[in-house]
Amino acid sequence: MPEESNKSVENAPNVVQETTPKGLVPRILHWTSASHAHMALVGVLLFLGLGSLFATWSYLAHMAVQREFPVSLGMALYALDVKEYDKAKHVIGQLERRSETPQDFGGALFVLGAAKAYQADSEWSLARQRAMYLMAARYLRKALALGVPEDRVLQAKYLLGLSLVRGNQPEPGITELLAIAAEESLPTSDIHSLLTSAYRALPEPDLPSALKHSQILLADKKLTGPDRAQAIISHAEILGELGQLEAATEQLQEANKFAVQEARIRHVSGQLALKQALKSADKSPEKNALIEQAITDFTEAKRLDPLNGDMARQAMYWIGMCHQAIGNTAAAIETYDRLSRQHGDTSESLAATLAVANLSQATGNAAQALAGYHLVLETVKEPITYVNRLLPLSELRKKMRKAHLQFIEAGQFEQATALADKLQPVFSLIEVTEFLAQTQEKWGHTKLREYSDVQRGSTSDLLQEGRYHLRAAGRAYESLAYLRFATPDFTEDLWHAAENYYQGQSFTNATRVLNDFLHHEVQLHQSMGLLRLGQSLLVIGKIKEAVAILEECMELHPRDSVVYQARLECFHAYSQLGDIDKATQLLVTNLTGDTLKPRSPEWRDSLFALGEFYHRAGKYREAIKTLDEAVRRYPNADQTLMARYTIARSYHSAARKPAELARIAKTESERQKNRKLRDQNLEEALQNYIDVQRSISLHGHSDQSELERMLLRNCYMMQGSVLFQLQRYQEARKSYSNISTLYVNEPFVLESFVHIANCWRRLNQPIKAKGTIEQAKLVLHRFPEETDFKIATNFNRSQWQLLLNEMSDW
Repeated sequence: MPEESNKSVENAPNVVQETTPKGLVPRILHWTSASHAHMALVGVLLFLGLGSLFATWSYLAHMAVQREFPVSLGMALYALDVKEYDKAKHVIGQLERRSETPQDFGGALFVLGAAKAYQADSEWSLARQRAMYLMAARYLRKALALGVPEDRVLQAKYLLGLSLVRGNQPEPGITELLAIAAEESLPTSDIHSLLTSAYRALPEPDLPSALKHSQILLADKKLTGPDRAQAIISHAEILGELGQLEAATEQLQEANKFAVQEARIRHVSGQLALKQALKSADKSPEKNALIEQAITDFTEAKRLDPLNGDMARQAMYWIGMCHQAIGNTAAAIETYDRLSRQHGDTSESLAATLAVANLSQATGNAAQALAGYHLVLETVKEPITYVNRLLPLSELRKKMRKAHLQFIEAGQFEQATALADKLQPVFSLIEVTEFLAQTQEKWGHTKLREYSDVQRGSTSDLLQEGRYHLRAAGRAYESLAYLRFATPDFTEDLWHAAENYYQGQSFTNATRVLNDFLHHEVQLHQSMGLLRLGQSLLVIGKIKEAVAILEECMELHPRDSVVYQARLECFHAYSQLGDIDKATQLLVTNLTGDTLKPRSPEWRDSLFALGEFYHRAGKYREAIKTLDEAVRRYPNADQTLMARYTIARSYHSAARKPAELARIAKTESERQKNRKLRDQNLEEALQNYIDVQRSISLHGHSDQSELERMLLRNCYMMQGSVLFQLQRYQEARKSYSNISTLYVNEPFVLESFVHIANCWRRLNQPIKAKGTIEQAKLVLHRFPEETDFKIATNFNRSQWQLLLNEMSDW
């Protein structure tokens, strides 16, 4: 029986034997595929796992990026302490890039200001040092206002005071230094030295305060050697300026320990007396006494030099200065001339020649002054070998620069240019080129200012001359740029060149230089450079290129103030390209944004431009509304008069549509409705034309600008046109008659005769109409043959003759 049972199983074809897979993964797959519920569960688990993995990876990546460059204010402060100033500024730059609003903005400004204060002395010129100190002072003042780390407050205040004093701002520097003068943790000797210098550098020197701090400085036992000698000399000078000659002499005797001879002591004593005399009232006994004392000292110093050496020659020079101090110009010049004759080829003679030139310039003799300056400059062969105690090279440079500036300030630009051309023995080619550039720039702006100040009806010679000199300044600055190609001033010179070319309306040159500037400069004037380039391209007709540059300006500098002007310029470009939507959107952005306020000129210009644009686009209601707001907001703006005229034109143009609708109306009520609307617009236009005319007439006729003359003429003509449309023909004729009376010598008058004739015909006065045409013929015959009628009218001479002949036959 068992055998039969086995055989029956083997012979059963439909029985399937189930087996379980071996291994973990096959078993999981087997379990998952067993049912849909198992599959859904596994899918959810996989999704959650992948999501967790992605979140973990993102977090780790974020932490890695944040830790890539770990910078902090502490790092910048440490770099500042170890004198790694560039690194300190670099760290602050990284902090600013990490966040638009740094956590410790005051501390960041402190680092920048301190770095600039420490680095200022490394600048190559005194002017640049002062500029750097002033920049440092601005940073430090703002930092203190916002709050700096507590342990840096005294350091910030000291550096602020130092920066103000060395930046030639002594008064606020004194305030800052006095507040910390008693702090023992600060270098008190340096503070009192700075205070002494600051009190003497005030516009009205505070000598007692300077003396006080000089005494504190001398009381410092740590002050030795050359520093003490310098302090004693400074103290003596202050005493002398205060009139304390005996005390000054005692100080000079103390200075004698530093190898100061008796002649030199008397010489310095004389200078101190002279300085004090210059502070006294003119012709006062005190002043005369001081001058006499100075002359006595200088005479004694001359006696102590029997060989007529440099001490004697210098004494003669200072005696001339004494005569000059009491206003005895003739005696001063005589003393200087005697010095030059007796000691022609000496340093003292050179100083005397320069003094005579200065006196000549002060008395208005520019030609003699220029001759003297040229003589001095020709004497200086090589600045490297130049030695002059009375007139060191730095002092000579200062006085020559002052003379050049005085020529400019007096408006004597030809003399300033002639002097600058001879300055190269004393100044480098780079400096001379800079002086010439500055002269031409000032010359140009002065002429433009004179043009704006003269009567508006005058010729434009001043305008053309001003632009000529600005273009010359552009060329000089461009030359200066390439002379200083390897210096930080290169791009700044390019910027000045471009700006002067732009102001001088040499837009092709401006475009070329601006492209070069933007290629080399990546920080300063970037936004303004793009704006100027876009404006220049727009003027020379490269509209698409201008749009591209202006859009780049708006995209790269969205928070810069020039973006508003860029939108205005881009609006003009899009207007020329016919892209109405983009043009309008630019102005709307200016007017509706959160940052630009109505008091800003860009908001004002945008409002006027939008109104004008609406008028040109035929959106007269929008134009009237926009320009009316602009006129009410800015009644004294330059654009107001033209805007009021455009309002009148918009009302006038808005009357066309209802007039046409009235003409084609099928019902009387519709016709009357449109006629009423037409007449309302015409009445508004008439009133606005009259207002503009009255406003211009109140200014008179002699000083009217070309724009005002054009608007006045148009107002008369448009009043006649409106009155004619209102069928008030007699009033229209009178308005046209104003044209024929006021503009009898202009071709435009012929159109007024034609309109007057039409008015007479509407008044059923054909004889008067024909007489008017005959009068027009006489006026046409009177115009010279070379008169260009096309400039002001639609016809040439022959066409006018034909038209008038035809009208006379009507």
